[in-house]
Amino acid sequence: MRKKYTVIRHARLVDGTGAPAIEDAVFVFFNGDAVSDDRLVYCGDAAGYDPSITADGEVFALDLADSTYTILPGLVNTHVHLSLELPYLPYYVDKFGDAYRAMVTYRRACEALLCGVTTLRGVGNADTSEIAVRNAIYKGMFGGPRIITCGSALCPHAGHGHNTPRNVECSGADEFVRALRGQLAQGVDQIKLMYTGGLEGAYEGTMDIQMTEAEVRACIEVAHNNSKRIAAHLSNDKAIAQAVRLGLDSVEHAYTLSDETCRMMAEKGTFLTPTLVVSHCNDYLKKHGSAEWHLRKQAAAAQEHIRSCRRAVQAGVTICTGTDLLPSDPIDGTTPTVRETELLVEDVGMTPLQAIRCATRNGAELCGVLAETGTLEPGKLGDFLIVEGRPDENIRDLRNLRLVSKGCRLVKSDLPAIPKQNFNPMMAGVPCDGGTFRIW
Repeated sequence: MRKKYTVIRHARLVDGTGAPAIEDAVFVFFNGDAVSDDRLVYCGDAAGYDPSITADGEVFALDLADSTYTILPGLVNTHVHLSLELPYLPYYVDKFGDAYRAMVTYRRACEALLCGVTTLRGVGNADTSEIAVRNAIYKGMFGGPRIITCGSALCPHAGHGHNTPRNVECSGADEFVRALRGQLAQGVDQIKLMYTGGLEGAYEGTMDIQMTEAEVRACIEVAHNNSKRIAAHLSNDKAIAQAVRLGLDSVEHAYTLSDETCRMMAEKGTFLTPTLVVSHCNDYLKKHGSAEWHLRKQAAAAQEHIRSCRRAVQAGVTICTGTDLLPSDPIDGTTPTVRETELLVEDVGMTPLQAIRCATRNGAELCGVLAETGTLEPGKLGDFLIVEGRPDENIRDLRNLRLVSKGCRLVKSDLPAIPKQNFNPMMAGVPCDGGTFRIW
C-alpha cells in the first residue's frame, strides 16, 4: 500500500518547544498501513520544504492561506480525575459503582479529546476503570486520548480523599508500601499520594500535613525502584519542601510556595502542576451547588496561589498545565485546559509561548511521552491542533479550536477546506460534551 501524505501549506506553526512561530509553514504527515505507522514528516518553513519527500505516495493538499490559522501540538493536561463528581461531599458516596464508572471514564476521555487534549494524566481515578480505558485505547479497541494513569490515589486514613470512592487508605509506611505495590501490579504508569489537606475537605486545612516523612520516604523509594514517577497532592510550602527533599517528582497544586522551596524544586528538576483554575472557579462551583465552606476556602487561596506560581516561574521550575476539573467542563466561556493557560499568561505573567510550552512539551515530559508527542517534529506521532488566530501572541485565540488530530488521524474538523467531521464514540446524534454538568 502506498503511503497517504497530507501536506498543509500557508499555516503558522508553533512547535511547542518555545521557539517563535514560523509564519509561513509547511506541515506534512503520512498515514500508513496501520495507525502505528503514522508519523510527522516535515514541520517547518516553506522555504526549506522539498516536495520530493512525498514522491512515494498519494498526496492530499490543504491550503490555509485564506485566513490566519496556527498549528500547534495537542494539549497535555497533567491533572485530571475522570471519575470526578461534584459537589464535593464531607461523606462517602459512590454514585457510579465500579463497572459503570468505566463507561463514564471513557466518555469523559473522549470529551477531553474533542476539546484538544490529546494526552492526559489521571491522578487518582477510582478502582481500575481508568487503567482499563487506557488499555482499550492503546490496543485500538476504541478511539481516545493518550492516558497516563496513576490508578487509585493512596491517602492516609481520614485524610484528603478518604471519602472518594476507591482511594486506598493507609496508615504507616508498611501499609503505604503494600498499597503502592498493589497499584504497580495493576499496571499504573505513575503513583499519586494525598499528602496534605486541601480545598475540598470540609474538616481539614490546606496547612495540614497528613502523611509522615517515613510514609512518604518509603513510597518514593519503592516507586523509584520500579521506575515510576510519583506525584502528590500538596497544598503548603512546608510539606512541599519536605517532599522535594525526599525526591518527589511532581508537586500538585502548591497553594503556598516560598522562594527557597522554588529554588530547590528548580535545582532538583521537580515538576509543578499548579492547577490555578481550581482556586479561580467560584462561579463554576456555585453552579454545582458547592457548600459555603468550599467557596470560602477556594476564594481565600486564590491570590497567594497566583503569587506562589509566579515565584516558581521566576525560579525556573518546570510548570505543567493541569486542571483538576474535567477537560470538557465549561468554565469562563472556554474549557479548563485553555483557561489554565490563560491564567498563566494573564495572572502569572508568562508569555503566551511559555504557557503553550507548559501545555504541550512540559506536560509530555512529565508524562514520559516526549519522544512521541508534546512537540511537532519529524518522526513524532502527530498529535496536533489547528486554531484560528495567533495563540502565541494572544493566548485567548486557543479558544478558536478548528481541528484536532491524534496520531495523524482526524478527530474533529471545523475547517472550511475539510468536510465537517467529529469523532464520536457514541451513536450519531448523542452529544459529546458537558463534563461534570451532564448527570449520568
